[in-house]
Amino acid sequence: MEFENKRWHVAALLTVVMAFATGIGNLGSSYLLLSVKNQEESDRSEIARRAKGAELHCEKLREGASLAAEIEFSADRGYPDALRLADLLSDAVGAQGKQNLTLASEQLAYEKRASALVPMLSEDEAKILSRVTLHHYVVTRMRTSTVPAEMRVPIAEGGFNANEELNGIREGGAELAASYRRQCTESPSRNST
Repeated sequence: MEFENKRWHVAALLTVVMAFATGIGNLGSSYLLLSVKNQEESDRSEIARRAKGAELHCEKLREGASLAAEIEFSADRGYPDALRLADLLSDAVGAQGKQNLTLASEQLAYEKRASALVPMLSEDEAKILSRVTLHHYVVTRMRTSTVPAEMRVPIAEGGFNANEELNGIREGGAELAASYRRQCTESPSRNST
């Protein structure tokens, strides 16, 4: 009833004053909270960048572990080192030369793939993948060498041991696979324990 006795222009003036005060309050709080909002947006974009980087790293680490497994499979195939008389009669020397070219080109392709992955991996992971490709290079050169086995430098005098090189490939592949599982597939709560 008191409202009915007051004039309507007083109610309109109070409404305008309250709207003006609310606007000033909102503007003031926006100005005061602008730095907080900017920081929050910066933090959010940083988290998104890190998540995208971790996802890319996991993808490249998976590719690196897969490449190491391919290299291991290639190195374990056990190409023949000796020629049989039947092979000689069927022009096996030419076939052996073709096989050597195939092995060398396969090895070069592995190196190219590894060199494309190295910048995307951590320093330790890159070293492991580089070691794997180096071991495979040695194994390939031993298999494609034209030097007869009896004329090669003996292991006791510093020559290469194919079994040690193959073990180096296996160990490197296993390390990359374990790193991938640990960083990219296990839950964070299990990683912290």
